[in-house]
Amino acid sequence: MTASDGGVYLDRVPEKIKGMDISDAAKKEMLSSFKIRLDSFSNNILFFNEPFTPVSVTGTDCELNCKHCEKHYLEHMLDGSGGKLRAAVVNLAKRGRSGVLLSGGSKLDGSVPTYELSDEIRQIKDDTHLKMSAHTGIINQEQALSLSTWLDMALVDCIGSDAVISGILGLPNTVSDYENTLRFLTDAGIPIAPHIIAGLNNGALDCEFRAIEMVKKYDPDVVVIVVFIPTKNTACASALPPALEDVVSVIAKARQEFPQTPLSLSCVRPGGRYRSRLDECAILSGIDRIAVPSRSAYQLCAEIGLDIHEVDNMCCSYPLQIKGQK
Repeated sequence: MTASDGGVYLDRVPEKIKGMDISDAAKKEMLSSFKIRLDSFSNNILFFNEPFTPVSVTGTDCELNCKHCEKHYLEHMLDGSGGKLRAAVVNLAKRGRSGVLLSGGSKLDGSVPTYELSDEIRQIKDDTHLKMSAHTGIINQEQALSLSTWLDMALVDCIGSDAVISGILGLPNTVSDYENTLRFLTDAGIPIAPHIIAGLNNGALDCEFRAIEMVKKYDPDVVVIVVFIPTKNTACASALPPALEDVVSVIAKARQEFPQTPLSLSCVRPGGRYRSRLDECAILSGIDRIAVPSRSAYQLCAEIGLDIHEVDNMCCSYPLQIKGQK
């Protein structure tokens, strides 16, 4: 067996792709996208096993109560509401964490109100020296300027369909509001890690390619692929996860549009056998980083010669330079 392109066994990659239970057209896109990622990232792949701990500035409160979440994910965050934010973040710093993800429920305008706490967060950051990431939601120019005083990385869900914005999120906003958010954050000098959510429309593709085209205008630091999870006790509970072939098409499109930008598979994705197969598809479709990778991800990388770099205590939304990377 011969190796090339920094150790990747190129003859094994087509073989692995050929064995996938997806269409020939999708397999062709996978191989093309994999070759693109080799040009920019060689045989390096980053595995992030310790994402930043999320802290909700609103506790379990959310004014929107979106159909795919219905406050479920807020229940699994640390509670930073009602004056508890400093204690929560300082405790993470004492435990040796390098950063924190500030999140929370949305207001009726689609924003996550971390900007209301900018003075407090800036002081906490000065005291703890933690990296500060935040889910922003939809924000205006004034809010972006407020965030710029402390925010190290803006995590922005980018939705490319007015129908999904209305039907799933329950917002009166439009795609242009998400694009304006990216513009306001960029103009304020805040690094951005746009999140493309595959299958948000009850598991079906709807707006992902339009979202990718929107993001392309703003030179993101990292692009993150999130995969819809049908969550118990929500209005979307009976839906199925998106077909793997659909997720492949989103990842491949993102890699083709962002050939030199880090492309990450988010920790937010379904579990079980689906997760194992998804990780394999994502690797062969051109991603160069995975949050909380499955065992199958480790195995596949070993089989095709990708060089795994374990990244401890870090969110997959941050750009990192690896020695030997082009």
